[in-house]
Amino acid sequence: MTAHAHPHPHPSTTGDLMGQLLSLVCLVHCMATPVLLLLAPTLAGFLGGWHPVLLVGVVGTAGWAFIPGYRFHRSKAVLLMALGGVTLLATGVTLFHDHFVAETAMTVGGAALMLAAHWKNRKLAQACPI
Repeated sequence: MTAHAHPHPHPSTTGDLMGQLLSLVCLVHCMATPVLLLLAPTLAGFLGGWHPVLLVGVVGTAGWAFIPGYRFHRSKAVLLMALGGVTLLATGVTLFHDHFVAETAMTVGGAALMLAAHWKNRKLAQACPI
């Protein structure tokens, strides 16, 4: 097996690990919120109010992970998954923040896409030796 040269340095997978962690936290948050809302309706405002803050973190982490990753492996599929995930998250948070079912569906779908995109981005970076 011969190593091939890349025009860009091997990307760090730390951004993807952080992105996967944030995606899992998001999924747990989205899945736990309905249960918590049934048990303590007063938590609804607190939990929902964090979505815009979390979205900023998601976008920042996505840039940190996907820009160097794409420069290295050139996988458009990873970028499309990430773009779809961010779009679903942003749409749910900004346009459907008053519609619990729609917001939850969009944020769960977006978090799942982001998790898959970070996983694929990390695997592609690890599969190609320096």
